[in-house]
Amino acid sequence: MALDPNKIALCWPNYIDTAVVSGGAWVPTLPLEHVKDARFSVVAKTASLDPIDTQFSITLPKRQRLHALAIPAHNMSSTATLRARVYRDAGQTDLILDTGWQDVWPVLYGLDDVVWGNDNFWNRRLAEDDRQNYTPLAIVFFEERLLGSSMHVELRDTANTDGAIVMGRVMVTDVWQPRKNLDHGVQHGYDTGTQITWAGDPSRTGYARRVTPKRTVTFDLNNLNEDEAFLRIHRLQRTQDIVGEILYLWSPVPSPINFARAMIAQQTELNGITYPYYANYEHAMSLLEIL
Repeated sequence: MALDPNKIALCWPNYIDTAVVSGGAWVPTLPLEHVKDARFSVVAKTASLDPIDTQFSITLPKRQRLHALAIPAHNMSSTATLRARVYRDAGQTDLILDTGWQDVWPVLYGLDDVVWGNDNFWNRRLAEDDRQNYTPLAIVFFEERLLGSSMHVELRDTANTDGAIVMGRVMVTDVWQPRKNLDHGVQHGYDTGTQITWAGDPSRTGYARRVTPKRTVTFDLNNLNEDEAFLRIHRLQRTQDIVGEILYLWSPVPSPINFARAMIAQQTELNGITYPYYANYEHAMSLLEIL
């Protein structure tokens, strides 16, 4: 079933932990196996930008429900593209989906962000010198939920000035959208993490230990049925706890405002599921970005 553009999407579990990854060519000290490491700072790096080197396969131990692929912590340039093919079998002979070539970076600028006369005025594509100001996260949604055993991923980035592609923990995942969307009152924000030490001089000069802020979101799902409450949310709490990753999207439709809120995150606490009245369940969720 196609995803609803007017609802949030929560994506889990990540099947990469039990998968076998293979293919491509990789720097010996930064092998492809690093895409399975839970730490996003532990990355894999291709040996070159040659298309033979920048492709890899993900093979699962059994067929799973697949609806999305996400590649965080990457260094791909503003013109990079990717393609994913999903197969029913581990031998990759029974193709069930080919996404075709898609942009790694969606359109990220609004009309007020571009300047007349600049190269990106009409297409509002990301400027390469502005790339470091955005959290790198490539997301590909499949047209519908698939039952697949393996995936082949191809990356193209001939403009990459690093001469190689770097990527962190890959997500191969299912997607869930609630029957009724979250309630009004959603809070999107940042957890700063920056600390300021004040000196004892007359001006009380501040010295900052600055770190990258992490995005946050807090929301209520107040219209859950019993299946959603206990076969989705209750199960999510058990399997993901406060350490497992969840890909959160305000909407699965690529756009500047949706990308600003899209993140791989962890729950900050496990809130209870309440039963306020007949045939209705409620749950509050709080997420903190993983960088």
